[in-house]
Amino acid sequence: MIGMERILGGVDRRVANLVRRARQRSGPATTTEEIQLRSTVGYQLHSRIRRPAADNGPLPGVLLCPGIDDPGSIFESWMAPITADEVARLGCVVLYFDPAGRGKSWGEEDFGGPEHQDNVSCALQYLASRPDVDASRLGVVAISLGVSMAVGALAQTDIPVSWLIDWEGPCDREIITAGGTIMAPANGHSLDDEVYWQPREAVRHVAKLSCGYLRIQAARDHAQPGETRHAMRMMRAVSRGNLPWFQINDHARGVAPDRPVWSNSGRLPTNHMLLRKIQELMI
Repeated sequence: MIGMERILGGVDRRVANLVRRARQRSGPATTTEEIQLRSTVGYQLHSRIRRPAADNGPLPGVLLCPGIDDPGSIFESWMAPITADEVARLGCVVLYFDPAGRGKSWGEEDFGGPEHQDNVSCALQYLASRPDVDASRLGVVAISLGVSMAVGALAQTDIPVSWLIDWEGPCDREIITAGGTIMAPANGHSLDDEVYWQPREAVRHVAKLSCGYLRIQAARDHAQPGETRHAMRMMRAVSRGNLPWFQINDHARGVAPDRPVWSNSGRLPTNHMLLRKIQELMI
């Protein structure tokens, strides 16, 4: 059974990559610009801008937050569910960055904690300040554990972000560590360490958002197949807030269903879902 799952996973990956490459060859051209941002404590954050080559804007701005311990360069790889190039081709200015301690950025790994949340805020401030960006149309896409840094930052920032997409983000210490079996994100801290975990648990902060919130979740989670409790916990939490709107998958806004219709799993359906939702929210 495990061997068959690996074969099917390999086929899924190859087919998705072929389709995405073909789409890239036929789509509009984009350009890349490397920039260096500074965190509040002075860490240099290696970052990149991807934008349409033929449009000077101002355009919507989208910030991409990488998962568990990935650098921003993951968004240049087909391993990511979306690439910065794919998002830029929708007609927006895309910023992606190496959080502190990853890739070419200074500092130490923080697994979505206060330092990484500060990195998100600094990146958003820069994105909103660009003359080719319409600061009234800013969005954030959080991939997996990127939800910790994204929600933590947006719950505190004064930057007027319009929306957040949370793709299958683990919401609390139980899900992040798979019940204590995957302890890398704990960074040496026990599950009882409230000081460490509280800022990293998105479920505690999502109700404080002042922007719209969209959860995308398949029944077969990308990291923990069969795990959907994190989606339900996030929806229950967000429904107690005062957000402009919230949504899960293609359900109506403002509804936190007891039995959601899950999105389709697989690399290509996930890619299509994310790009479709980003395009809808950019308008």
